[in-house]
Amino acid sequence: MNARVNETAQRILVILRLDSKRVFERIKYREQEYLSIFSMKRTRAHFPEIFKNKYDSMTVEELKECSSDVLVGLDNFYHKVDEIRWYLNVTEDMPNRVTDKMRHHIKELENYYQNLDLYLNAELGLEPISHKGFDADSEKISEPDPFSFSGSASDHFIDGNEDS
Repeated sequence: MNARVNETAQRILVILRLDSKRVFERIKYREQEYLSIFSMKRTRAHFPEIFKNKYDSMTVEELKECSSDVLVGLDNFYHKVDEIRWYLNVTEDMPNRVTDKMRHHIKELENYYQNLDLYLNAELGLEPISHKGFDADSEKISEPDPFSFSGSASDHFIDGNEDS
């Protein structure tokens, strides 16, 4: 825990961190499912469950516990969530167009999420976890192929010693 963050603020930040992560995961990793339902049944009844979040019900008093950087990150992230929710609830686009637009929206949302996560982690005093090499489907870190080699020897060794 960051020494400058009181216990109440820490709890609020943890709630926001977990909430933003879950919202992002639902929007990104369930995209194919919810767009398929929308496309086949032309229903929007399932969207509230996708976009459900705790930020919408937070009070100004609770948010006062957050730094200005975190507040800007929250606003950017949840504004994009709301933009996606609005688009899906009012669009008359054909399914292929919706899919294309959603891929673009999700890329933007991912940038906002990564920034927010950095701010929240910094505020909580947590070390950032590298997202590189993470495969969300398998939930395993991707390892390089040990049988393939790219680069030159100088990339890996200097004077016969491994480069740290």
